[in-house]
Amino acid sequence: MLSILWYIPTSIIIMSFIYGIPSFFSAVANLRRKVWLNIDVENDSNSLNDDPFDVAILIPLYMEDESSVRETFKSISKQRYRLGKVDVYVILENNDLKTLIHVFENIDMLIEKGFGIYIFMNRGERKSKASSINLVLKYVTHFYGAFIILDGGDNILDSLYIEKVAKLTLSGYSIVGAKVYRVGNNIIGKLSYIDTFLWYNVGLPGLAKFIGTPLVSGEGLTLSARFLEKIGGMPEVLAEDAYLSILASFYNEKIALLDTPIIEGAPSNIRSLVNQRIRWYRGTLQCFKDTVTKHRKILSKKKLILLTLAYLQPVALTAPSIALIILVASQFIQVPLITLVLAKIELISIFFAPSYLILYQRFLDIALIMAPINWIFQGFLAMVAMTPIRISWLRTLNRTSIGIENKDFLKQEVKH
Repeated sequence: MLSILWYIPTSIIIMSFIYGIPSFFSAVANLRRKVWLNIDVENDSNSLNDDPFDVAILIPLYMEDESSVRETFKSISKQRYRLGKVDVYVILENNDLKTLIHVFENIDMLIEKGFGIYIFMNRGERKSKASSINLVLKYVTHFYGAFIILDGGDNILDSLYIEKVAKLTLSGYSIVGAKVYRVGNNIIGKLSYIDTFLWYNVGLPGLAKFIGTPLVSGEGLTLSARFLEKIGGMPEVLAEDAYLSILASFYNEKIALLDTPIIEGAPSNIRSLVNQRIRWYRGTLQCFKDTVTKHRKILSKKKLILLTLAYLQPVALTAPSIALIILVASQFIQVPLITLVLAKIELISIFFAPSYLILYQRFLDIALIMAPINWIFQGFLAMVAMTPIRISWLRTLNRTSIGIENKDFLKQEVKH
Protein backbone atom coordinates (compact mmCIF):
# COMPACT_ATOMS: atom_id res chain seq x y z
CA MET A 1 0.00 0.00 0.00
CA LEU A 2 2.82 2.39 0.92
CA SER A 3 4.49 1.80 -2.44
CA ILE A 4 1.36 3.04 -4.22
CA LEU A 5 1.67 6.40 -2.45
CA TRP A 6 4.96 7.03 -4.26
CA TYR A 7 2.99 7.32 -7.50
CA ILE A 8 1.68 10.73 -6.37
CA PRO A 9 5.02 12.58 -6.03
CA THR A 10 6.40 10.71 -9.03
CA SER A 11 3.45 11.84 -11.16
CA ILE A 12 3.81 15.46 -10.05
CA ILE A 13 7.50 15.52 -10.96
CA ILE A 14 6.71 14.00 -14.35
CA MET A 15 4.02 16.67 -14.75
CA SER A 16 6.63 19.39 -14.13
CA PHE A 17 8.79 17.86 -16.89
CA ILE A 18 5.79 17.97 -19.24
CA TYR A 19 5.29 21.65 -18.42
CA GLY A 20 8.98 22.20 -19.00
CA ILE A 21 8.78 21.01 -22.61
CA PRO A 22 6.98 24.15 -23.94
CA SER A 23 9.38 26.35 -21.96
CA PHE A 24 12.45 24.55 -23.31
CA PHE A 25 11.09 24.78 -26.85
CA SER A 26 10.29 28.45 -26.26
CA ALA A 27 13.86 29.21 -25.24
CA VAL A 28 15.44 27.24 -28.10
CA ALA A 29 13.07 28.55 -30.78
CA ASN A 30 13.07 32.09 -29.35
CA LEU A 31 9.28 32.09 -29.29
CA ARG A 32 9.12 35.38 -27.43
CA ARG A 33 9.84 37.19 -30.71
CA LYS A 34 6.93 35.38 -32.36
CA VAL A 35 4.38 35.55 -29.56
CA TRP A 36 4.97 39.10 -28.30
CA LEU A 37 3.79 41.68 -30.85
CA ASN A 38 6.06 44.64 -31.53
CA ILE A 39 4.12 47.22 -33.51
CA ASP A 40 5.24 50.61 -34.83
CA VAL A 41 2.50 53.23 -34.64
CA GLU A 42 4.79 56.24 -34.87
CA ASN A 43 5.79 55.55 -38.47
CA ASP A 44 2.54 53.90 -39.53
CA SER A 45 0.22 56.24 -41.39
CA ASN A 46 -2.61 53.72 -40.95
CA SER A 47 -2.44 54.11 -37.17
CA LEU A 48 -4.56 57.24 -37.35
CA ASN A 49 -8.31 56.77 -37.48
CA ASP A 50 -10.89 59.18 -38.89
CA ASP A 51 -13.41 58.21 -36.21
CA PRO A 52 -12.32 59.07 -32.63
CA PHE A 53 -11.47 56.00 -30.56
CA ASP A 54 -11.76 57.09 -26.94
CA VAL A 55 -9.97 55.14 -24.22
CA ALA A 56 -10.55 55.00 -20.46
CA ILE A 57 -7.88 54.13 -17.90
CA LEU A 58 -9.21 52.48 -14.74
CA ILE A 59 -7.03 52.73 -11.63
CA PRO A 60 -8.44 50.89 -8.60
CA LEU A 61 -6.51 52.10 -5.54
CA TYR A 62 -6.55 50.93 -1.96
CA MET A 63 -4.30 52.01 0.91
CA GLU A 64 -1.64 53.36 -1.46
CA ASP A 65 1.43 55.34 -0.45
CA GLU A 66 2.14 58.67 -2.12
CA SER A 67 5.02 57.37 -4.26
CA SER A 68 2.83 54.65 -5.82
CA VAL A 69 0.13 57.15 -6.82
CA ARG A 70 2.73 59.57 -8.16
CA GLU A 71 4.48 56.81 -10.13
CA THR A 72 1.29 55.76 -11.89
CA PHE A 73 0.09 59.32 -12.64
CA LYS A 74 3.53 60.34 -13.89
CA SER A 75 3.63 57.31 -16.18
CA ILE A 76 0.22 58.18 -17.66
CA SER A 77 1.16 61.84 -18.10
CA LYS A 78 3.96 60.83 -20.48
CA GLN A 79 1.59 59.03 -22.84
CA ARG A 80 0.92 60.35 -26.35
CA TYR A 81 -2.38 59.50 -28.00
CA ARG A 82 -3.71 60.73 -31.36
CA LEU A 83 -6.78 58.56 -31.97
CA GLY A 84 -9.22 60.27 -29.61
CA LYS A 85 -9.37 61.29 -25.97
CA VAL A 86 -8.16 59.52 -22.84
CA ASP A 87 -10.07 59.72 -19.57
CA VAL A 88 -8.73 58.47 -16.24
CA TYR A 89 -11.06 56.93 -13.65
CA VAL A 90 -9.54 56.69 -10.17
CA ILE A 91 -11.49 54.16 -8.11
CA LEU A 92 -11.19 54.57 -4.34
CA GLU A 93 -12.59 52.61 -1.43
CA ASN A 94 -14.84 53.85 1.36
CA ASN A 95 -12.97 55.63 4.20
CA ASP A 96 -9.58 55.39 2.42
CA LEU A 97 -8.88 59.07 3.07
CA LYS A 98 -5.11 58.68 2.92
CA THR A 99 -5.13 57.47 -0.69
CA LEU A 100 -7.62 60.21 -1.64
CA ILE A 101 -5.20 62.84 -0.31
CA HIS A 102 -2.35 61.33 -2.36
CA VAL A 103 -4.56 61.45 -5.47
CA PHE A 104 -5.29 65.16 -5.00
CA GLU A 105 -1.60 65.81 -4.34
CA ASN A 106 -0.65 64.42 -7.75
CA ILE A 107 -3.70 64.95 -9.93
CA ASP A 108 -2.42 68.20 -11.45
CA MET A 109 0.14 66.41 -13.60
CA LEU A 110 -2.72 64.68 -15.45
CA ILE A 111 -4.91 67.75 -15.69
CA GLU A 112 -2.04 69.75 -17.18
CA LYS A 113 -1.64 67.13 -19.90
CA GLY A 114 -5.31 67.36 -20.87
CA PHE A 115 -6.56 64.05 -19.45
CA GLY A 116 -10.15 63.89 -18.25
CA ILE A 117 -10.12 62.93 -14.56
CA TYR A 118 -12.96 61.25 -12.67
CA ILE A 119 -12.79 60.07 -9.06
CA PHE A 120 -15.20 57.31 -8.08
CA MET A 121 -15.69 56.37 -4.43
CA ASN A 122 -16.99 52.89 -3.63
CA ARG A 123 -19.40 53.52 -0.76
CA GLY A 124 -20.13 49.84 -0.23
CA GLU A 125 -18.01 47.07 1.23
CA ARG A 126 -14.79 46.30 -0.62
CA LYS A 127 -15.06 42.83 -2.12
CA SER A 128 -12.40 42.62 -4.80
CA LYS A 129 -10.53 44.62 -7.39
CA ALA A 130 -12.87 43.32 -10.10
CA SER A 131 -16.03 44.27 -8.20
CA SER A 132 -14.77 47.84 -7.71
CA ILE A 133 -13.97 48.11 -11.41
CA ASN A 134 -17.42 46.81 -12.33
CA LEU A 135 -19.10 49.52 -10.25
CA VAL A 136 -17.63 52.03 -12.70
CA LEU A 137 -17.99 49.96 -15.86
CA LYS A 138 -21.76 49.66 -15.54
CA TYR A 139 -22.03 53.45 -16.05
CA VAL A 140 -19.33 54.16 -18.66
CA THR A 141 -18.75 51.08 -20.84
CA HIS A 142 -20.67 52.46 -23.84
CA PHE A 143 -18.70 55.75 -23.87
CA TYR A 144 -15.34 54.21 -24.84
CA GLY A 145 -13.78 51.80 -27.28
CA ALA A 146 -11.35 50.21 -24.81
CA PHE A 147 -10.43 50.15 -21.14
CA ILE A 148 -6.91 49.93 -19.69
CA ILE A 149 -6.49 48.71 -16.10
CA LEU A 150 -3.53 49.91 -14.02
CA ASP A 151 -2.56 49.40 -10.40
CA GLY A 152 -0.96 51.89 -8.04
CA GLY A 153 2.80 51.97 -8.67
CA ASP A 154 2.60 50.75 -12.28
CA ASN A 155 5.12 52.39 -14.59
CA ILE A 156 4.51 52.15 -18.36
CA LEU A 157 7.88 52.45 -20.07
CA ASP A 158 6.53 53.06 -23.60
CA SER A 159 5.02 56.53 -24.18
CA LEU A 160 2.98 55.15 -27.10
CA TYR A 161 1.49 52.30 -25.10
CA ILE A 162 -2.10 53.60 -25.17
CA GLU A 163 -1.95 54.15 -28.92
CA LYS A 164 -0.54 50.67 -29.50
CA VAL A 165 -3.21 48.87 -27.47
CA ALA A 166 -5.89 51.02 -29.13
CA LYS A 167 -4.61 50.01 -32.56
CA LEU A 168 -4.65 46.34 -31.60
CA THR A 169 -8.18 46.71 -30.27
CA LEU A 170 -9.27 48.42 -33.50
CA SER A 171 -7.76 45.56 -35.49
CA GLY A 172 -9.99 43.01 -33.73
CA TYR A 173 -8.26 41.98 -30.49
CA SER A 174 -10.58 41.89 -27.48
CA ILE A 175 -7.82 41.51 -24.88
CA VAL A 176 -4.30 42.96 -24.94
CA GLY A 177 -1.78 41.95 -22.30
CA ALA A 178 1.67 43.35 -21.51
CA LYS A 179 4.87 42.19 -19.85
CA VAL A 180 4.70 43.04 -16.15
CA TYR A 181 8.08 42.95 -14.47
CA ARG A 182 8.07 43.13 -10.67
CA VAL A 183 11.27 44.69 -9.42
CA GLY A 184 12.85 46.13 -6.30
CA ASN A 185 16.18 46.96 -4.71
CA ASN A 186 16.09 44.17 -2.15
CA ILE A 187 16.58 40.43 -2.68
CA ILE A 188 12.82 39.82 -2.96
CA GLY A 189 12.67 42.42 -5.72
CA LYS A 190 15.52 40.77 -7.63
CA LEU A 191 14.01 37.30 -7.27
CA SER A 192 10.63 38.66 -8.39
CA TYR A 193 12.27 40.14 -11.46
CA ILE A 194 13.87 36.78 -12.29
CA ASP A 195 10.49 35.05 -11.90
CA THR A 196 8.58 37.52 -14.06
CA PHE A 197 11.28 37.82 -16.71
CA LEU A 198 11.48 34.06 -17.21
CA TRP A 199 7.68 33.77 -17.23
CA TYR A 200 7.08 36.45 -19.84
CA ASN A 201 10.03 35.60 -22.07
CA VAL A 202 10.16 31.79 -21.78
CA GLY A 203 7.21 30.25 -19.96
CA LEU A 204 4.31 32.27 -21.34
CA PRO A 205 5.39 32.19 -25.03
CA GLY A 206 5.68 28.40 -24.87
CA LEU A 207 2.34 28.03 -23.09
CA ALA A 208 0.63 30.47 -25.48
CA LYS A 209 1.79 28.47 -28.49
CA PHE A 210 0.72 25.24 -26.82
CA ILE A 211 -2.78 26.16 -25.62
CA GLY A 212 -3.53 28.80 -28.26
CA THR A 213 -5.13 31.17 -25.73
CA PRO A 214 -2.53 33.24 -23.84
CA LEU A 215 -2.88 34.01 -20.15
CA VAL A 216 -2.66 37.71 -19.30
CA SER A 217 -1.72 39.77 -16.27
CA GLY A 218 -4.10 42.31 -14.74
CA GLU A 219 -1.62 45.21 -14.78
CA GLY A 220 -1.76 47.19 -18.02
CA LEU A 221 -4.50 44.87 -19.23
CA THR A 222 -6.63 46.29 -22.06
CA LEU A 223 -10.16 45.08 -22.79
CA SER A 224 -12.42 46.18 -25.62
CA ALA A 225 -15.76 47.68 -24.60
CA ARG A 226 -17.49 45.20 -26.91
CA PHE A 227 -15.98 42.24 -25.06
CA LEU A 228 -16.76 43.69 -21.63
CA GLU A 229 -20.40 44.16 -22.60
CA LYS A 230 -20.50 40.60 -23.89
CA ILE A 231 -19.17 39.07 -20.64
CA GLY A 232 -21.00 41.49 -18.32
CA GLY A 233 -17.90 43.19 -16.88
CA MET A 234 -14.84 41.80 -15.16
CA PRO A 235 -15.27 38.30 -13.70
CA GLU A 236 -15.47 38.73 -9.91
CA VAL A 237 -13.16 35.90 -8.95
CA LEU A 238 -9.81 35.67 -7.20
CA ALA A 239 -7.76 35.77 -10.42
CA GLU A 240 -9.95 37.79 -12.77
CA ASP A 241 -7.12 38.23 -15.29
CA ALA A 242 -6.41 34.50 -15.67
CA TYR A 243 -10.17 33.81 -15.79
CA LEU A 244 -10.50 35.93 -18.94
CA SER A 245 -8.86 33.18 -21.00
CA ILE A 246 -11.85 30.91 -20.29
CA LEU A 247 -14.31 33.55 -21.50
CA ALA A 248 -12.18 34.44 -24.51
CA SER A 249 -12.04 30.76 -25.48
CA PHE A 250 -15.82 30.39 -25.19
CA TYR A 251 -16.55 33.47 -27.31
CA ASN A 252 -13.65 32.74 -29.69
CA GLU A 253 -12.11 36.15 -29.01
CA LYS A 254 -8.55 37.13 -29.95
CA ILE A 255 -5.89 37.91 -27.33
CA ALA A 256 -2.76 39.91 -28.17
CA LEU A 257 0.45 40.08 -26.17
CA LEU A 258 2.10 43.47 -26.67
CA ASP A 259 5.86 43.55 -26.33
CA THR A 260 5.88 46.49 -23.94
CA PRO A 261 7.13 46.22 -20.35
CA ILE A 262 5.25 47.62 -17.38
CA ILE A 263 7.24 47.90 -14.17
CA GLU A 264 5.66 47.26 -10.77
CA GLY A 265 7.18 47.19 -7.32
CA ALA A 266 7.71 43.72 -5.89
CA PRO A 267 6.55 42.79 -2.36
CA SER A 268 8.83 44.45 0.16
CA ASN A 269 8.80 41.66 2.75
CA ILE A 270 8.28 37.92 3.10
CA ARG A 271 4.76 38.23 4.48
CA SER A 272 3.56 40.26 1.49
CA LEU A 273 5.31 37.84 -0.88
CA VAL A 274 3.67 34.82 0.75
CA ASN A 275 0.19 36.36 0.60
CA GLN A 276 0.68 37.45 -3.02
CA ARG A 277 1.88 34.07 -4.28
CA ILE A 278 -0.69 32.00 -2.40
CA ARG A 279 -3.39 34.32 -3.77
CA TRP A 280 -2.06 33.83 -7.31
CA TYR A 281 -1.87 30.06 -7.00
CA ARG A 282 -5.27 29.71 -5.38
CA GLY A 283 -6.77 32.00 -8.03
CA THR A 284 -5.30 29.84 -10.80
CA LEU A 285 -6.66 26.71 -9.15
CA GLN A 286 -10.09 28.35 -8.97
CA CYS A 287 -9.85 28.85 -12.74
CA PHE A 288 -9.06 25.14 -13.06
CA LYS A 289 -12.01 24.20 -10.87
CA ASP A 290 -14.47 26.38 -12.80
CA THR A 291 -13.13 25.16 -16.13
CA VAL A 292 -13.89 21.51 -15.34
CA THR A 293 -17.16 22.20 -13.47
CA LYS A 294 -18.95 25.32 -14.71
CA HIS A 295 -17.56 25.56 -18.22
CA ARG A 296 -16.83 22.02 -19.35
CA LYS A 297 -20.07 21.83 -21.37
CA ILE A 298 -19.64 25.14 -23.18
CA LEU A 299 -15.98 24.72 -24.17
CA SER A 300 -14.81 22.50 -26.98
CA LYS A 301 -13.05 19.34 -25.82
CA LYS A 302 -9.73 20.63 -27.14
CA LYS A 303 -10.01 23.95 -25.32
CA LEU A 304 -11.22 22.21 -22.17
CA ILE A 305 -8.13 19.97 -22.09
CA LEU A 306 -5.67 22.76 -22.93
CA LEU A 307 -7.07 25.23 -20.41
CA THR A 308 -7.16 22.51 -17.76
CA LEU A 309 -3.46 21.90 -18.32
CA ALA A 310 -2.72 25.63 -18.20
CA TYR A 311 -4.52 26.12 -14.89
CA LEU A 312 -2.89 23.07 -13.28
CA GLN A 313 0.44 24.89 -13.18
CA PRO A 314 0.40 25.40 -9.39
CA VAL A 315 0.41 21.61 -8.99
CA ALA A 316 3.47 21.31 -11.21
CA LEU A 317 5.15 24.13 -9.26
CA THR A 318 5.21 21.91 -6.17
CA ALA A 319 7.64 19.52 -7.90
CA PRO A 320 10.91 21.16 -6.68
CA SER A 321 9.70 21.09 -3.07
CA ILE A 322 8.52 17.50 -3.41
CA ALA A 323 11.85 16.55 -4.97
CA LEU A 324 13.72 18.04 -2.02
CA ILE A 325 11.50 16.20 0.46
CA ILE A 326 12.12 12.93 -1.40
CA LEU A 327 15.87 13.50 -1.39
CA VAL A 328 15.89 14.13 2.36
CA ALA A 329 13.53 11.22 3.03
CA SER A 330 15.78 8.87 1.06
CA GLN A 331 18.35 9.21 3.85
CA PHE A 332 15.95 7.58 6.30
CA ILE A 333 13.54 5.41 4.32
CA GLN A 334 13.67 3.39 1.14
CA VAL A 335 12.50 5.39 -1.87
CA PRO A 336 11.73 3.73 -5.22
CA LEU A 337 14.67 4.18 -7.59
CA ILE A 338 12.64 5.83 -10.35
CA THR A 339 11.20 8.38 -7.89
CA LEU A 340 14.63 9.16 -6.49
CA VAL A 341 16.18 9.59 -9.96
CA LEU A 342 13.37 11.86 -11.09
CA ALA A 343 13.71 13.95 -7.93
CA LYS A 344 17.43 14.47 -8.57
CA ILE A 345 16.78 15.45 -12.21
CA GLU A 346 14.12 17.92 -11.08
CA LEU A 347 16.46 19.65 -8.65
CA ILE A 348 19.35 19.72 -11.14
CA SER A 349 17.12 21.21 -13.84
CA ILE A 350 15.92 24.14 -11.74
CA PHE A 351 19.51 25.06 -10.88
CA PHE A 352 20.21 25.46 -14.62
CA ALA A 353 17.07 27.50 -15.35
CA PRO A 354 18.59 30.92 -14.47
CA SER A 355 21.22 30.47 -17.21
CA TYR A 356 18.75 31.96 -19.69
CA LEU A 357 19.03 35.31 -17.91
CA ILE A 358 22.80 35.17 -18.08
CA LEU A 359 22.86 34.33 -21.79
CA TYR A 360 20.13 36.68 -22.99
CA GLN A 361 20.07 39.51 -20.44
CA ARG A 362 23.64 39.38 -19.15
CA PHE A 363 22.07 39.64 -15.73
CA LEU A 364 24.76 38.76 -13.20
CA ASP A 365 23.65 38.93 -9.61
CA ILE A 366 23.83 36.86 -6.45
CA ALA A 367 20.04 36.49 -6.75
CA LEU A 368 20.60 33.98 -9.59
CA ILE A 369 22.16 31.58 -7.09
CA MET A 370 19.20 32.01 -4.75
CA ALA A 371 16.58 31.63 -7.50
CA PRO A 372 16.36 27.80 -7.28
CA ILE A 373 15.94 28.06 -3.51
CA ASN A 374 13.18 30.59 -4.12
CA TRP A 375 11.42 28.16 -6.50
CA ILE A 376 11.56 25.43 -3.88
CA PHE A 377 10.01 27.90 -1.45
CA GLN A 378 7.35 28.79 -4.04
CA GLY A 379 6.55 25.10 -4.31
CA PHE A 380 5.73 24.95 -0.60
CA LEU A 381 3.49 28.01 -1.05
CA ALA A 382 1.72 26.26 -3.91
CA MET A 383 1.06 23.35 -1.54
CA VAL A 384 -0.40 25.75 1.01
CA ALA A 385 -2.62 27.23 -1.73
CA MET A 386 -4.21 23.80 -2.18
CA THR A 387 -5.29 23.68 1.46
CA PRO A 388 -8.44 25.33 2.91
CA ILE A 389 -6.40 27.80 5.00
CA ARG A 390 -8.19 31.16 5.10
CA ILE A 391 -6.15 34.16 3.94
CA SER A 392 -6.96 37.86 3.56
CA TRP A 393 -7.23 38.31 -0.20
CA LEU A 394 -6.71 42.05 -0.30
CA ARG A 395 -4.06 43.47 -2.63
CA THR A 396 -0.35 43.34 -1.83
CA LEU A 397 -0.10 46.26 0.59
CA ASN A 398 3.67 46.38 1.04
CA ARG A 399 5.58 46.95 -2.17
CA THR A 400 9.17 48.05 -2.53
CA SER A 401 10.04 51.22 -4.42
CA ILE A 402 10.69 50.51 -8.07
CA GLY A 403 14.04 52.25 -8.30
CA ILE A 404 14.76 51.46 -11.96
CA GLU A 405 17.04 54.41 -12.64
CA ASN A 406 20.28 52.47 -12.39
CA LYS A 407 19.09 49.05 -13.48
CA ASP A 408 20.93 48.43 -16.75
CA PHE A 409 19.15 45.13 -17.34
CA LEU A 410 15.78 46.92 -17.43
CA LYS A 411 17.11 49.56 -19.80
CA GLN A 412 18.31 46.79 -22.08
CA GLU A 413 14.87 45.14 -21.97
CA VAL A 414 13.22 48.42 -23.00
CA LYS A 415 15.52 48.62 -26.03
CA HIS A 416 14.53 45.08 -27.04
